[in-house]
Amino acid sequence: MRMKHVLLEMYFEDNLNLEKVLDDSNSFEDLVSSGISFTYADYELAYAGKNGIVHTLEDFAGFGGEMDIEPETENYEAVREELIKKWQSVCQRKIEEAVDEYLEIKKQFLQEKGIKDEIE
Repeated sequence: MRMKHVLLEMYFEDNLNLEKVLDDSNSFEDLVSSGISFTYADYELAYAGKNGIVHTLEDFAGFGGEMDIEPETENYEAVREELIKKWQSVCQRKIEEAVDEYLEIKKQFLQEKGIKDEIE
């Protein structure tokens, strides 16, 4: 079985308890039938907490707004595509940096607690 992480933006009524729906759902079809609508979350970098939910605006950044360029820019599509590639490179590098930083913090923390890390 293959596994792929997919970021989707979800739209739903305020009275829907998203965490409960995610806990109770066994399939994508369950989510769709719960009244949730979806759209793509292209070119986004995000931190997802419990149940894969990105809880605050500070927990994600997407290519858009001030990152994008004016549609009237000469060669808009080509220039934008190059900028998206640069954004992708930055995102991948920052993810690697975050993992490396966390592993160092984990190592120091466990050493301070006198806990041997079996997963090295």
